[in-house]
Amino acid sequence: MLGTIRVFFAFLGSVSPGLAGRLAARLFCRPRRHRRPDRERALIARGTPVPLPDGLSATAWGAGPVVLLVHGWEGRGAQLGAFVDPFVAAGYRVIALDGPAHGDSSGTTVTGPEFARALATTRDAVGPLAAIVAHSFGAFTTLLAASRGLATDRIVVIGAPSSVPEVLREFQELIALPPRAMTPMVRALEQRGGAPMESFDVETFVGRIDASLLVVHDTDDAEVPYVNGMRLSELFDAPLMTTSGLGHRRILFAPDVVTAVVEFVATADLRNSDRRCEVPQGGAITKPDPRNSDRRCVAPKGGAITTSRSLPSHSNPALERS
Repeated sequence: MLGTIRVFFAFLGSVSPGLAGRLAARLFCRPRRHRRPDRERALIARGTPVPLPDGLSATAWGAGPVVLLVHGWEGRGAQLGAFVDPFVAAGYRVIALDGPAHGDSSGTTVTGPEFARALATTRDAVGPLAAIVAHSFGAFTTLLAASRGLATDRIVVIGAPSSVPEVLREFQELIALPPRAMTPMVRALEQRGGAPMESFDVETFVGRIDASLLVVHDTDDAEVPYVNGMRLSELFDAPLMTTSGLGHRRILFAPDVVTAVVEFVATADLRNSDRRCEVPQGGAITKPDPRNSDRRCVAPKGGAITTSRSLPSHSNPALERS
């Protein structure tokens, strides 16, 4: 399928760059829906549907301050299901949202600003948010929503991109879109998004986000390179929890990642303490401990997370695909 798409855009872009750019913009906004795995079906079955407007679908578990789980591109809220029981046990109400055109929510296309508005709509329906835990594209749109007024105490971004313009350049390479078709594609996306493409780089709105932030990223993330996590950590002066060997999706199932995220949300504000993480050559990873000021973390090459105990890499390939 990808080979056919590349041939199509390479040819069309050479004869009609305007049309190729507009069609590429449509493709960029159209996520594929994947079959929901059995583990997600079982998790949803023991939750409670959350009534939301605009065709949005969400499920809730537990009671207490609300933690919102936000998935990535072509994902589903329950994809972050490993966080549900630990947060419920810690006294939170957990809500997993299916974004527009994803999971059980309605729609076939969506942009970052539209996804961000869906987060604001969800907040209006469920009340104040204690925290948002978000993955990949959903993490970027969470930051975008926060910069536009979505209030929450803490945000955790996992495998998050830091720049949509950079994602667009990668998309151009993926579909073999000729350079002269890029301008029409960008123009079409800007028209739908209502803002210049350059404004969808986190650096342009970092100053408008007030929540405490934790960045989690894997050195072996092949979809959103690790440099994005480093950049976000620098921009926000935020702790960076580094893992290795987990990739882009298995990181969501890593027990020590889940534990560190729950502890970050449940503990005191970190904005006035030393949160820089260092990544030297060699050594073991230590998770950022929000209970004290020593939060340096280090990442070995090719290793798994180690804290006070070792975390083996997950070997189930189904976790990486779903």
